[in-house]
Amino acid sequence: MNLNLFLKELKNNLKGTIITSVVVVLYTAFSFLIYASMKDNLSKVTDFYYIMPESFQVAFNFHINQWNSVLGYYITYFVYFVPIITGCYSIILGTRLLSKEEQNKTAEFLLTRPLSRNQIISSKLLTFFLHILGINLLVFITALFGCGLNSGWEFNLTSLLILHIYGYLICLFFGILGFFITVVMKRAKAITGIGIGIVLGTYFFDVTFRVLNEVQFLLYLTPFKYINLKAYLPDYSFDVWRLIYFVGTSGLLITLSYVFYRRKDILV
Repeated sequence: MNLNLFLKELKNNLKGTIITSVVVVLYTAFSFLIYASMKDNLSKVTDFYYIMPESFQVAFNFHINQWNSVLGYYITYFVYFVPIITGCYSIILGTRLLSKEEQNKTAEFLLTRPLSRNQIISSKLLTFFLHILGINLLVFITALFGCGLNSGWEFNLTSLLILHIYGYLICLFFGILGFFITVVMKRAKAITGIGIGIVLGTYFFDVTFRVLNEVQFLLYLTPFKYINLKAYLPDYSFDVWRLIYFVGTSGLLITLSYVFYRRKDILV
């Protein structure tokens, strides 16, 4: 890793990270304000779900009596705040970090510096990890106070922490996937539309496959399958097979990114 390149990238991508953080934190805080305003009548809202088709409840990971606790309520919206919104930014950032050198035609200048390609990719990856960690930490802190203030601090902190670790892992996966896609492209470019399409597409595939019993096995092709959203259960904990998926796939994509980037003909 090169410290100067790392600090430069950290600063250059700060604006997008701040905007994303503000958006996600505000959405999270707003969801808790809604909960606080209607928690006394929440049973009436929950009754509405009894008349919904079971397939709808399965598709959107909703369970009867889930809203009996603030944590169960938060899970309903968590998937939109972290895996989807932050996941979209993650894959955009992952593609932009490596593609901008060729897009802005600064690759030649960068490669003439006393930097190895391993140092370049390591500096950019570390930048990505810290930016996404910062967003996830801010959302976790917001959720922590939201759950605490709405429950008199009587909620399972460990479950909330595990849920957000799953969220961080899927954000890393999407970003590293975008990073890898950029590496294998002949001329790297920021594939914003494709990146957002990957995140939203895998989510909608996950929703669809949950309803169709005949193709349940296809759920394992979507990263959303590997997030355990049942944090309202008393025995909620990490599932080893889910962690193996995220760590294994992300580690493989990082390794392949190093291999292909060292051999890549970078256009200037």
